[in-house]
Amino acid sequence: MNNQEPKSRVQRYNFNQGNDQATRQRPKKPRRWWPWILTLLTLAIAVLLVLAINHHNNAASNTAASSSNSSSVAAKNSSASEQSAYESFQDKYEQYNDNGITVTQKQKLQNIINAESNSAVQSREQKLLDQATTKSSASASSSSKKKDSDDDQFSTTHTFSSVADAQNWAQASKNSWLQAGYTTYTITSDGQGNYNLQFVH
Repeated sequence: MNNQEPKSRVQRYNFNQGNDQATRQRPKKPRRWWPWILTLLTLAIAVLLVLAINHHNNAASNTAASSSNSSSVAAKNSSASEQSAYESFQDKYEQYNDNGITVTQKQKLQNIINAESNSAVQSREQKLLDQATTKSSASASSSSKKKDSDDDQFSTTHTFSSVADAQNWAQASKNSWLQAGYTTYTITSDGQGNYNLQFVH
């Protein structure tokens, strides 16, 4: 006889089954706040960066505006000083100009122009002087004396510290030395930093 019980009556029990279900149902984890904190920190840093950039740009534009204002004030001051320098020269020119100016007066005015450091003022002064006519003498005797003195003036060598000064003087007195019978002039260096202007018949 077979003592085994029929299979249908055998029941198998799995004592670990309850533990499997426990592992399948995970307990609720407490909420984690660190992602929210990181997000807030990132936003705060972004806002701070935007504020810092705006502040820097505003400071730069304020500096630019300030320097622009300074430049315009400096330009106005420069313009005023240019006008003042030109008017001073103009006054001197008008003081000399009596139906023309003499060669000596023209040279004095040319020296003022040469000493002017502002090129814009220098250009205006030179234009004014170039319009001047050499003063003619009232009588034949004074004309004769002037011619003699001009002859003496142009027959000697004139020394200047630069070629430009020599050329300016020659240009300023051009009408006179042409009337005195000279046709051209030469400028030579003496080797000691001086330039000699000599008129040639």
